[in-house]
Amino acid sequence: MVGNYEVFFGNQQAGKVQVTRQGLYYRFVCRCKLTGDVVCRLYVSCGGQQENLGVVVPVGEGFGLDTRLPVKRFRQGEPSFSLVPKNEMASGQFVPIVPEEPFAYIERLKTSFLVKKYGQMGIILEDYSTISSPTGQ
Repeated sequence: MVGNYEVFFGNQQAGKVQVTRQGLYYRFVCRCKLTGDVVCRLYVSCGGQQENLGVVVPVGEGFGLDTRLPVKRFRQGEPSFSLVPKNEMASGQFVPIVPEEPFAYIERLKTSFLVKKYGQMGIILEDYSTISSPTGQ
C-alpha cells in the first residue's frame, strides 16, 4: 500500500495521498483542493474493504488530513482514495440492529458498516440490489 495515490471527489481528481509505513502503522497524508461548501470524509478502498480515514480539514490554501492506522486493518491490494460528503452515507441498505431479535444478515457483517441513522444503530449493507428483506418481501 505504500506509495502516492490520487484522491477523487466523484469522478474528478481532487488531490493526492501519500502512504508511508511507520512500524506497525500506515501514515496517510492527504492534500486536496475543495470548495469548502461541504464537509468531506476521506475513504480508502483496498481488497474489497472500505475504511474511513477521517474528515479533511482546512490546511493552508486547501484541505488535508494526516493520520495513522494499524497495518493489520488493511487487506492486500491496490488502494483507491475518495472524498465523500460527510452527510452522505455509504451506498447500500440500512438495516437496524434490534436487541432480542434475530439478525438475518450475519454473514454480511464483514463487509458492512456500523452507522447511526434515524436515531437507531444499524449497518449499511453494500450492493443492496441483491438483498431481500428478512421478512421475505
